[in-house]
Amino acid sequence: MKHIKLISIAIALILLVAAPLVAVNSPSTAAYKQAGETFMGTNTRVLSMGGAGLGVKGYYDSFLMNPANLAGSGFKLSIPAITFTLYSPKAILESGAIEEFEKGTTSGMVSGAQKFLGTIKKGYGDLMTTDASVVFSLGGFGLALETQERIMTYKTGSDMTSANLIAQVSSAATVGFGLNFNVVPDFMSIDVGVTGKAVYKLYLEKQTASSIINTIANEEDLAEKFLNDVPIAAGYALPLSAGVNINFPFGLSLSTVANNFNGKYSMEIFPSVNNWADKVLGTTFGTDSTTGTDSGTFEFDSGWKLDAGITWAPNLGSIIKPIIAVDVLDVMSLSGLEDDALARGFFNQTRLGASVRLLSFLDVRYGINKGYQSVGVGLDLLIFHIDAAYYQLEYGNDLGDKPIDALSLRFSLLSR
Repeated sequence: MKHIKLISIAIALILLVAAPLVAVNSPSTAAYKQAGETFMGTNTRVLSMGGAGLGVKGYYDSFLMNPANLAGSGFKLSIPAITFTLYSPKAILESGAIEEFEKGTTSGMVSGAQKFLGTIKKGYGDLMTTDASVVFSLGGFGLALETQERIMTYKTGSDMTSANLIAQVSSAATVGFGLNFNVVPDFMSIDVGVTGKAVYKLYLEKQTASSIINTIANEEDLAEKFLNDVPIAAGYALPLSAGVNINFPFGLSLSTVANNFNGKYSMEIFPSVNNWADKVLGTTFGTDSTTGTDSGTFEFDSGWKLDAGITWAPNLGSIIKPIIAVDVLDVMSLSGLEDDALARGFFNQTRLGASVRLLSFLDVRYGINKGYQSVGVGLDLLIFHIDAAYYQLEYGNDLGDKPIDALSLRFSLLSR
């Protein structure tokens, strides 16, 4: 717990940084590319299965990945589910940053921040995310409220001072409905489902590593700078998704999901958090000393994608329940490819995952994503549920360019 507290302090220092150097920009600008990604809450279970799970039913959040999973889902309620994810945990532990933070002195905090930021690799990446959600489903109807805090990184060179950090907060409300059609009794049924989502995204201007170090060293009023001096971009999107499951005997199902229709974001740039809060919420966080003015509007859209998968979940009784899932993401992008290009594309976009439930309280999971392995466990203790996953994600343009490892822990109550 002590280490978690120290890491939280470090992240707070990153968020509450010195005055900005350049204007907030749209995801069409290289530094803000990750801010344009389609919002998806961190799913520890799916990540531990290599990112596969389109047809995996029976979990409270299954419909967030595939709306068709709402069909026959029954009553589920999770209040709340909280997920913590730390990226490059091995590098951070080996850097000595935590030991420096433990000293509690200004010099120790500066040294710790330098070592912590030194773990950032060139190109795109992430430092930490925190997710919280409340999910409810009954009779084919589903409702989810989600929020996520994410710290993204963008480093232009090998030197630590070229590292930039971008803090982002996303909130989403999802409403969905699913139905099951018994097409051929005892042989084939079809699940269909749709979801509508309202997403509000807010991200701050990128901050350089040198400005972060200087802020800590000078012991400046971090809260005031964060609230009044850092420009932000904020806006919303109303994406739609639809899914279909074709179910066969022996637990075999085929799934198709179309994601992010109407996913265009309408964004506005504000000179500070307090300025945004005053205009959007009608209040401010303390005294508003903002001196800048609004800097305009812009739009961006990451486009819609079609995913497909096959899932095998045979019913072998209550002692052991296996699941095997194979998904292919963004299948439309494979059209037109041939020979080696098609093989590479298929490999890059295929996710493999397996899960075994033992004695109705323990899940053991394994997956492969672009050749990177993932592992995870789930533990159910009455109404308490804990899920853990250790995995790697590729942030480079090609396989092997920039893999980053991550550790996710999720805690939830009531339905699993």
